[in-house]
Amino acid sequence: MLILAACSSPSPQFMGITPSEQIISGVRFDVYQRQTQVQVIRLSGKLPGGLPGIKAAAILAIENATACNVIADTLSGDMEVIKAQVECSA
Repeated sequence: MLILAACSSPSPQFMGITPSEQIISGVRFDVYQRQTQVQVIRLSGKLPGGLPGIKAAAILAIENATACNVIADTLSGDMEVIKAQVECSA
């Protein structure tokens, strides 16, 4: 029996960064941050609502991991990988 495990492979700009693992509503995400750029990889689970539900959970994951606010109009991606920009208070 072949068992596949979800793996987190960030884009080149996030290579070498240790992700922050976040679990939102039972869905596991890895959050990578480089300055104001963030990439989220969904590693497990599904949420009702399809892509809008995943994006809502990804926003929570980003904000929990970074202590920054997601800039809403910068959110892009699909069911597996989402990118965004964040604004952090000093």
